Amino acid sequence: MGFPRNDYLTAARAQNHSDDFISETLSYADGLDCKGLPVIFDQHHLSYLLYMEHRELKQFVRSASGYYKYFAIKKRHGGLRRIMSPYSELRDVQTWIKENILDKIEQPIYVTAFAKGRTIMENARMHEGRKYILKVDIANFFESIGVRQVYVAFKKMGYDKGVAAWLANLCTAKIDDYKYEQLEDQEEIQKLFDDLYHKSEPFLVQGAPTSPGLANIICNRMDKRMMGLANKHGFNYSRYADDMTFSADEKDRLPKVGLIRKIVETEGFRLKDEKTELLHEGNRQIVTGLLVDDHVRVPGSYKKDIKRHIHFCLKYGGREHFHRIAPGKAYGKEWLAGRIRYVHSVEPETAKKLWAEFEKIDWGY
Repeated sequence: MGFPRNDYLTAARAQNHSDDFISETLSYADGLDCKGLPVIFDQHHLSYLLYMEHRELKQFVRSASGYYKYFAIKKRHGGLRRIMSPYSELRDVQTWIKENILDKIEQPIYVTAFAKGRTIMENARMHEGRKYILKVDIANFFESIGVRQVYVAFKKMGYDKGVAAWLANLCTAKIDDYKYEQLEDQEEIQKLFDDLYHKSEPFLVQGAPTSPGLANIICNRMDKRMMGLANKHGFNYSRYADDMTFSADEKDRLPKVGLIRKIVETEGFRLKDEKTELLHEGNRQIVTGLLVDDHVRVPGSYKKDIKRHIHFCLKYGGREHFHRIAPGKAYGKEWLAGRIRYVHSVEPETAKKLWAEFEKIDWGY
């Protein structure tokens, strides 16, 4: 539902607002409405749209950093990944911002993560069958984006300074002193947050529902610079969150890593050099987890692992098998089904066979 322009005009005149005031506010509203964005006149109006008392939302804005819990999860290839997850009250606010504002911003085709209708499949297809693939990774992707950049992003959308400031504060955070100190008895986890603790301004949080959309918007200029090079030199470019991929049939057409680094750093980011990789024809070419050397498909090792689990589930029973490999964790059925769904998103016919075997498993309940 768009902005009720006629109703607003009638109400504003009934309240004896001046023609200049009405003209100015309508111009502001029309600028947002034509983009499909919700009209938010001021902080009180934002509170109203969120069904919150103004003082309650103001408290969130002032102390957003205190509404997160800190923990770590295991990375797929070893090590730990730090996570700051917003409490449900703040997450609800951020979800409203995501769904009503950020999801309305259309992303260019070469941005494939966190964009409606796009997946790793679309990202991989852009590099299917290319002889040379260069992959680079941005370090600390979300946390490299500060509150001022987020404020500017909301301003560029057309929002009033005060509204943009509140939205930016609701979507960013600093490390809370008290919570950081509480991690002292978990030294390994506390160390993960050390660099963030010393940041001078709030940043995008990995774990907030608004961070992916905002990161895509803020990376727009960097992506356009990369596409400018792609159009000039004849290579393909895509970005899936912090994974940037370049491909071509001639090695000389690929951009130099030094040039990529220069662009990335002038945009406020830093490359994770140990993740930079050049893949040649004949190598095992994987882009965002999918093989692309001939046609896009799930790596055989991934499918083989699913078949292995299904075999032992059929032999010992689903619950017994997962109790053997992960005692005390009751995630087996959902985990295995999730892996088959992933295969289905890329190779539906292969997944059908896996589903048929999966349905034969006795889970004991």
